[in-house]
Amino acid sequence: MSKRSSHYGAGTPSERRAVEHAAKCYAILSKHLPVTTTLAELIVLAEVAKGAYADQPVTVSEIVKSSGITRWAVSRIIIRYIESGAIKECKDPTDSRRNLLTWTPASFEMSRDWARDWSELM
Repeated sequence: MSKRSSHYGAGTPSERRAVEHAAKCYAILSKHLPVTTTLAELIVLAEVAKGAYADQPVTVSEIVKSSGITRWAVSRIIIRYIESGAIKECKDPTDSRRNLLTWTPASFEMSRDWARDWSELM
């Protein structure tokens, strides 16, 4: 047995499955999002998506609280995705101080494609 193989090993079957599953997940992400998308962006996008699908749009403050990402970082991410047309922002009809965040129609369509790929993986 070589020094390298005895030191590093091939991993357990569950470790190998985890790596294979992660690689498939990354492939789906790279199919639907730019490869430059950060983990923080994925977390923020997921929070906006959860609110959109629950028909309860979220605010930046709610994303900060649920994610632990700084307000500055969440705000910058939201601005980028509003500018790209993926997220829309509107005033809360019950409280004009709050800005609600949700998907645009184009994002809902992309999410349908993404959901099909995730369903196939699962």
